[in-house]
Amino acid sequence: MAKGILLAFVAFAVFAWGDAVVKAIGHGLDPFEVTFFGYLIPFLLSPVFMKPGDRLLDLVRWNRPWLMGLRVFLIAATTPLSVMAFRSLPFAEAFALLFLMPSLVTVLSIFVLKENVRWRRGLAVCAAFIGVLIIVRPGFREFLPGHLAALATALCAAGGVITGRMIGHAEKRFTLIGTVFLATTLLAGILMIPGFAWPTAHQWALLLAFAATAFVAQALFIIATMYAPADRLGAAQYSQILWALAIGALFFDEWPDALALVGIFIVVAAGLFIFAREQTLKRGKSQGAAPAEPAEPVEPDAVSSPATR
Repeated sequence: MAKGILLAFVAFAVFAWGDAVVKAIGHGLDPFEVTFFGYLIPFLLSPVFMKPGDRLLDLVRWNRPWLMGLRVFLIAATTPLSVMAFRSLPFAEAFALLFLMPSLVTVLSIFVLKENVRWRRGLAVCAAFIGVLIIVRPGFREFLPGHLAALATALCAAGGVITGRMIGHAEKRFTLIGTVFLATTLLAGILMIPGFAWPTAHQWALLLAFAATAFVAQALFIIATMYAPADRLGAAQYSQILWALAIGALFFDEWPDALALVGIFIVVAAGLFIFAREQTLKRGKSQGAAPAEPAEPVEPDAVSSPATR
């Protein structure tokens, strides 16, 4: 168990450094171009996630095609949107807005999955939105396109989680992972054409580093699930906000003000509460209790990172 949790922390640390690489690329390249090259190599290497009996055709052979198509589109959209967010926002601020995803999952579960969410999680969701308002401070600070991109990333990621829960175990792990790499590469490849510019040697190095982090982080998380249940590893993703604060301060000279830190704390605390509440409900259900609200299962076959996946 401890080894799996440690590997999960390492996986999400690698994700955070990958996002730092994206920010380092800055405005030098089109965000769709960054996404294309960042996911092309992981897609080419995705067969390493295949199990005995898996076939390459499983990438396009889906048991629930409409839900898979929607899930793949939503998750594929998260990376270019997050690239836009990291390019124009302070690192920690962008991360905090992306961590609105668990709260959005709770809201969507009410309307899409018809779940009965009671007052505790409802208050956590409200707190998260208050935290976002403190961070953005509409009317007092300039609302940048990066804010909108970060919120759109969180919404698309939440939609991907909901559709994944609707799919359940109908699809293979290789299908769930490989289609994300494939769809992200194809979508970004098409959209990058109008703004394509050949990368410089320095930009190539950064793009390769981004691609390496995307693949290594996914692989580390899959290995982590061999030592611990995936639903026990979800809380590790919140360590990314600590990496974001440290990386932003040390490498980008970004120091959040006091109000921004308060907003970040509220959003992250709300997300952690929602996660802890889900685990409590699931334990109660597994012990034969009848919980007042349904637990929200964690999809075991794909990394869930609100930042870039």
